[in-house]
Amino acid sequence: MKRIFKIILFPLIIISCSSNYDTAIEYPSFGNEIDVTINGLSFDAMEPFISPSGSYLFFNNVNDGINTKLYYATKINDSTFNYVGELTGANQTTTPFLDAVADMDVNGNFYWTSTRNYPAELNNLFHGTFNAGTITNIGRVQGDFNMNSPGWLVMDHGISLDGEFLYFNNARFDETSCLGPCETTLGIAEKVNSTTFNTITNSSDILQNINDSNYIYYAPCISSDNLELYYTRYLKNVTASTVFDVCVAVRRNDTSIFSEPKVLFSKSIATLVEAPSLTIDKKIMYYHEKTSSSHKIMMRKRSL
Repeated sequence: MKRIFKIILFPLIIISCSSNYDTAIEYPSFGNEIDVTINGLSFDAMEPFISPSGSYLFFNNVNDGINTKLYYATKINDSTFNYVGELTGANQTTTPFLDAVADMDVNGNFYWTSTRNYPAELNNLFHGTFNAGTITNIGRVQGDFNMNSPGWLVMDHGISLDGEFLYFNNARFDETSCLGPCETTLGIAEKVNSTTFNTITNSSDILQNINDSNYIYYAPCISSDNLELYYTRYLKNVTASTVFDVCVAVRRNDTSIFSEPKVLFSKSIATLVEAPSLTIDKKIMYYHEKTSSSHKIMMRKRSL
């Protein structure tokens, strides 16, 4: 998912408009990282998602594809949360399993990735309704963005605040050939109904400055105004010197092409940073970071 995924199988001014740039739009920038405390949590926390209300912080434990579950905490202040427990209804009970990568729109429509019944059923993005720590009305998300091919998964996703657009990340896995995903593609799908999204016709054009076959990229997060797209990337062929970047691309309006990305911050594979999640007011970014002994959630405040 928003890290090297193991599956059962195995103020700079610039924005893109076609090949031209509009110098009237600025990239965001963020300050120094701040530790996030989750009171009562005794295990790793990865792939955070802050709810539109700001009241809940969702996350999963170590993403090993064997015992990975979704959890949540409630907000005390921007950098302090109280651990509550598992997200009821979202998690499988029989190992090996993976339920991870929380995402939710303003109406409580909740999305996550799951390996249940894979590869017998290849669509691995799920939806449900969130209410006070419980997910109900669970089903698979259908649509032409699903590759429907063994080895291909929806590795990550980002839902727009209004729930109308899904930023999806297709990834191909082959444990005999690659460490983590072998290749990735980012796309945009539009909501057809409560269970279905289909790829918009100009998805490739809008993301032309982001999709790059030299990189593995994942963990898309679209800002509440649909003008800033955050994600994580690294160069293909993972080595001990691989660097992980948290990037952002920007645009003037919600139908125009995203700019070339700006790297906001980077860390080596030993202390990698991944999975940005933005508050609805765009003032705080949450993400996770690898330490010598665990994975933990961090935050940065937007610079004025």
